[in-house]
Amino acid sequence: MQMQTVWYVLIHISLGLIGWKIFTFTNQGVLAAFAACAGVQAWPMYEMYRITWEKFDNMRAKKLATEYRKRETRAYWMRMGRLYFFRSCAYALLTLFVAWLMRGVGPQ
Repeated sequence: MQMQTVWYVLIHISLGLIGWKIFTFTNQGVLAAFAACAGVQAWPMYEMYRITWEKFDNMRAKKLATEYRKRETRAYWMRMGRLYFFRSCAYALLTLFVAWLMRGVGPQ
């Protein structure tokens, strides 16, 4: 998983280098960076789902109470949602930082 993290860091640095005019510290620029990063982070979240769902489902299948299974399933999706949001925010910040560095280098 660590080698994949390096690739995603490089992808988001590239996004910042390419979109330095779009990704600014304004409302629209931040939303654009977040949307781009959320799109890129959809794939690693799908990979995470593929890795964790089978183990989670096996654990959940051992429980007999329907209410407990529903509560555990909801908790699983809440954790996945928070992780997706956190990853998107963290990588959007990286993308914005790289774009900010690019704006400072070239002519205005």
